[in-house]
Amino acid sequence: MAPCSRLLGIVAVVLGLCAFSDAAYKQKPSAFTYTSAATGLQLGGPNLAPEIRVGPNDLPGVIRAANDLAADFGRVLGVNGTVVVADWAATTAQKSPSRPIIIVGTVGKSSLIDGLVSSKKLDTAAIAKKWETFSYQVVQTPWDGREAVFVIAGSDLRGTVFGIYDVAEQIGVSPWHYWADVPPTKREYIWARDAAHTEGPPSIKFRGIFLNDEAPALTGWGKANFKQSQYGSAFVTEFYKHIFDLVLRLKGNYVWPAMWSSMFYLDDPNNGPTATEYGIFMGTSHHEPMARADKEQGRFLKGSWDWKSNKGGVQSFMDEGATRSKNWSTIYTLGMRGSGDAASATLSSSALEEIISWQQSSLTKALGKPLSEIPQAWVMYKEVPGYWSNGMKVSDDVTLLWSDDNRGNIRRIPTDAELRRAGGSGMYYHFDYVGDPRNYKWINTIQLQKTWEQMTLAHDSGNKNIWIANVGDLKALELPTAHFMALAWDRDSFSDPDSTRDWLKVWSGRQFGEAAAEAAASIMTNYGKLTARMKYEDLSRSPFAFSTANYDEADLNYKEWVDMLAKAQAVYDGLSAAVQDSFFEIVLHPVLAGKTVFEIYSKVALSSVLAKEHRVSANQYTKDAAAAFTADQAITKRFHALKNGKWNHFMDQTHLGYNNWQEPSSNTVPKGTLVSGSATSALMGVSVQAGSSAFPGSAKLTLPAVTPFDPPSVDRWVDVYIRDTGSFSYSITSNATFVSVSNARQTVSTSSGSTDIRSVVTVDWKSAPAGSSVAALTITNLNQTGTTATVLVPVENLSVPSDFKGHVETDRTVSIEAEHFSKPASASEYVVVPDFGRTLSGVRLPPKFALQSPGKGPVLVYPFYTFTSAADASVTVYLAPSENATPNSPNRYTISVDGGGLTTVQPVPATSGSSQPAGWADAVIRNAYVKTSKVGKLAPGKHELKVYLLESTMVITKVVVDLGGVKSSLLGPPESGRAV
Repeated sequence: MAPCSRLLGIVAVVLGLCAFSDAAYKQKPSAFTYTSAATGLQLGGPNLAPEIRVGPNDLPGVIRAANDLAADFGRVLGVNGTVVVADWAATTAQKSPSRPIIIVGTVGKSSLIDGLVSSKKLDTAAIAKKWETFSYQVVQTPWDGREAVFVIAGSDLRGTVFGIYDVAEQIGVSPWHYWADVPPTKREYIWARDAAHTEGPPSIKFRGIFLNDEAPALTGWGKANFKQSQYGSAFVTEFYKHIFDLVLRLKGNYVWPAMWSSMFYLDDPNNGPTATEYGIFMGTSHHEPMARADKEQGRFLKGSWDWKSNKGGVQSFMDEGATRSKNWSTIYTLGMRGSGDAASATLSSSALEEIISWQQSSLTKALGKPLSEIPQAWVMYKEVPGYWSNGMKVSDDVTLLWSDDNRGNIRRIPTDAELRRAGGSGMYYHFDYVGDPRNYKWINTIQLQKTWEQMTLAHDSGNKNIWIANVGDLKALELPTAHFMALAWDRDSFSDPDSTRDWLKVWSGRQFGEAAAEAAASIMTNYGKLTARMKYEDLSRSPFAFSTANYDEADLNYKEWVDMLAKAQAVYDGLSAAVQDSFFEIVLHPVLAGKTVFEIYSKVALSSVLAKEHRVSANQYTKDAAAAFTADQAITKRFHALKNGKWNHFMDQTHLGYNNWQEPSSNTVPKGTLVSGSATSALMGVSVQAGSSAFPGSAKLTLPAVTPFDPPSVDRWVDVYIRDTGSFSYSITSNATFVSVSNARQTVSTSSGSTDIRSVVTVDWKSAPAGSSVAALTITNLNQTGTTATVLVPVENLSVPSDFKGHVETDRTVSIEAEHFSKPASASEYVVVPDFGRTLSGVRLPPKFALQSPGKGPVLVYPFYTFTSAADASVTVYLAPSENATPNSPNRYTISVDGGGLTTVQPVPATSGSSQPAGWADAVIRNAYVKTSKVGKLAPGKHELKVYLLESTMVITKVVVDLGGVKSSLLGPPESGRAV
């Protein structure tokens, strides 16, 4: 469970030495082998594919999926399987062993499966009468004259279909064969092992996706590829077949259809019946009750969409929805909101009780079933939880479908009383969103570890009946969608916090090949961390979020993007041409496109800093930003040209130049800063890290102090640069033998392109004097007599007692990543979530952990050592932007230094549930609540910080002790060095 960063310390984190663990994600063993000399039952070989037998009395969806399996064998082997619909008598009459046979069927629905059971050749006790459960195995001598057959049996329609598609994935056909162009794994032989394999029931009963915010991308693509309905929608049956195929191959069963300009049941009369045949439950979004689309309201509702003033018209409209869908698989959204996904000015708790009661009466009449047999959901979204918290009562048959805050933070977990309701609870989660504080609907910005943390919290807290994810256009959100659906199917396989990184490696291997698996997983893990720092749409906020002055934050963040792109490009270049498109779509494109957007905003922000120092490189940064804007357009064209234009329009979404919550009408490049005016008389410029002035304005500059415990991720540096057209040579000399610099003698020139040269300062700690000293660096322009700058380098060669283990102050700051706590017995109660958040990881209590009291229970202990005397020190705690998800028990934590007084902090203000708490927008944009508490006087020496998390719905990521040196930044000071 423990990643190497927790074993090897900070150096491993900085150098990227951590490898993926081996066994956290429970990958099922393969049921198949692929060599010519394998044992078991041969299902395929050269010019040989199986005959797939289905009973004539089985469900149409099973026969349809069997035909998919036959085609999937063809994708892998080069020769299709053959589907034969035959009953038990006809099947057992076949004695010839000329072709391998796969029997596919549903328990109680298939004469083939039931025949095997009655003849005691197949035991279905492990799957019978269970929800969506399947097994597959080799059955020996199934009837006289047949040596063996391979049997896929399901407990119900979807159980059988899941078994079929699971076999397809195992032999080499990805669920993403269409939507991400993942090529099949070509095989010459396929053998089935003798061991039986069983899966199900699923962890979540209903699980699926919501196609939303689908213009311009999905809508533009759809209109270019499918015949439009009479109402102008492209989302017709031929489109939805691709959606249903994906959902079922991901072992899902639930879809909310596209709704911005569409009406699922009216755009194509075959949509509803086709979904039911496939085995898909259809629903509608939070503001579309009773299986009627939002756009139907404007076309077919008589009167206004208002219960108070037009009750009869609204009831008639809703009745029609129930009647129309009564023969199809439907989960009915109940309740009501205002028109067009807005809050209603006339609704109250009592009115909603009346509405839901009437809706349930309408359903029982239309469907002729009791409420207990009708799936119903009330989506607790936006202002709706406020009604519930005011004491509303609804039938226990209704699933309370709770929501996140649109930015991936769960707003509510169920109470014990709510868990006892027959309808249970569910979760509506977002990977895409339109609304305040800003839309995010371009490409993937989802951190899988955050999804794991929040959705395991949901599951373990009892939200198990429905999970549905808003996946926007679907394209570009393949990875978070796959991860979400895997969690929903089998939560137990993700029991360990390390499971996501392991799942990602397994998943990457299936899409891109084993040789690329670990690299792809590592890249996308890092991608999740970098996008967790700031979504693309938020980068245009002013001032730029990443500090251009402190901790080299903007520079280092951008460098991570550059390095990640180099790794992704190297993997892409090493792949076969057949795999490159899928890798580009899922991995290389988001990294390339993301790096380009970060380059635009980073270089525009940095150009302003450089221009203030009159560096000519400011002009180059401005040009680079403009070039990156052009590159952004070229990347879009490259994506649209894939597969001969298969995915044209999917990158039409604007994403540059946001200035409010709504998307801009076009992409715009921010304005960089250019150097103006002559500086030929002062050609050489010198700046130092974190300096507030520069040469020639100041002849003497001072670096921050250098200590043995400085964060290894941040160097001390001096920049020598040119301030106008020309060239010069310089030298740097040190008056101390124990202080040296790189690039001590170089030429700076506008013609050669070396306009800025960085020299990194190094201290030989073995020869440096103990205690405090100051070295001086002299920078001389060798081409201009008398042009000399001096840089003072404070050197603090300090030590800590040999028995001290912990973090050590540098520059009046102690910064500690949350997972680097000491490990007393009580700390074993805490869960470390690796790769979570913006820097390293997160720490939380297990879900449903007993409510803690300040100063009692499990505690995180952080030893630290200081050299500075602080009269009024403070402690800053960095937390994920989690909501107060436990009713009447808000998120709180308690801190204490050196056993002193307890300080308890509630980072998230309380609300009624009808609105977001104060400070929410800022917290979700920077993906952190950051809270500072005064702790009083701290003398030099050993100290101990204790942190108690009082709720299991919060995650801590970093703590910082400020002795007067902390500077403003997005991510906080980089982690201090440690004595280990």
